[in-house]
Amino acid sequence: MRVTITRPGELGAAELALWRSWQIPGGGLDSPFLAPDFALAVDRARKGVRVEVAVFEDGAGPAGFLPYERHGRAVGRALGLGVSDCQGAVHRPGVRPPLPGVLEAASLAVWEFDHLLASQLPGHAPDAARTGSPVMDLSEGYDAYRDARRALTRSAISGVERKDRKLGREHGELRLEYGGRDPELLGLMMRWKSAHYRRTGAADRFGWPWVRQLVEEAFAASTEEYGGLLSTLYAGETPVAVEFGLRSGTVYERWFGGYDADAFGAYSPGLVMLLRFARTAAEHGVRTIDLGKGSEPYKEFFAGASIPLAEGWLARRSARAALYRARHVPPRIIRNYVKSHPDLRRRARDTRDAVNRVRRYGFGAQ
Repeated sequence: MRVTITRPGELGAAELALWRSWQIPGGGLDSPFLAPDFALAVDRARKGVRVEVAVFEDGAGPAGFLPYERHGRAVGRALGLGVSDCQGAVHRPGVRPPLPGVLEAASLAVWEFDHLLASQLPGHAPDAARTGSPVMDLSEGYDAYRDARRALTRSAISGVERKDRKLGREHGELRLEYGGRDPELLGLMMRWKSAHYRRTGAADRFGWPWVRQLVEEAFAASTEEYGGLLSTLYAGETPVAVEFGLRSGTVYERWFGGYDADAFGAYSPGLVMLLRFARTAAEHGVRTIDLGKGSEPYKEFFAGASIPLAEGWLARRSARAALYRARHVPPRIIRNYVKSHPDLRRRARDTRDAVNRVRRYGFGAQ
């Protein structure tokens, strides 16, 4: 299979249309993070990083597209690494993406990923670990989803519904504004999310200009095919929680969300928002809500399935790849071991949050 390297902006209208046509709903490639629109947006936003697209062809013509970022001369990373929840190639049905061939054609020693579709891993991938992204399956509608999950996790669903009713009683009737267009609410979400990052000591994604640009462009480009979807939960006339995600056809990727922790934290507003959003989204044709990779307990309660993913890297035999492996394998092995043991994972998360708070804000940080 022949592989050529180009830039997202150099693809023609026919190639972009072909890319979109392979994102067939239900075919496993319909995540908005795999859309050409996302590749074009990352290329515009990531100043100082070269975004490229590997185009592979066979005897029948174009067979697939793999966007990625080039960092330095020989290190590649998945497109949007750090904020993208689905990575990989979009290809013609029946084609297997030639990822090792991409490394060779692009002169990359290493290609790193953290949300690669596991089905696209080559047969020999010693530096990759399999994981998964939990999803809510709304293909039969919200009521069918709710009944199925209540049968398995009755207390979780019922507990959120009780908090929903209590929040409404104590602060005003709840309503969800789905697909809002007010940029002030987008800004409010970013401020709330930044406050959450500060509380936990995590890196503030909205302190990265390219992430803000991605979010703002997606909000402006909101369409049925691709774009941002902003939704707000109100108690009376007061915003309680705001969520912003990407939608592509029938798939919704939860991306960023925030809520007023000081005023409404006791009501679990994020979970109240999630269930109300899921009901409305199902009415608007969404069939899958990707909750994103992670070990938060609510994902186990509310997800009925999981998308197989992989994290790690692929490498060609080279001195650069050997150095990369020497620097990265031990931490990854330790991390995966901790993540596979719930008690260790919980302690590690608490320790990480405490250390990050001290590192960023001093010993008095709360």
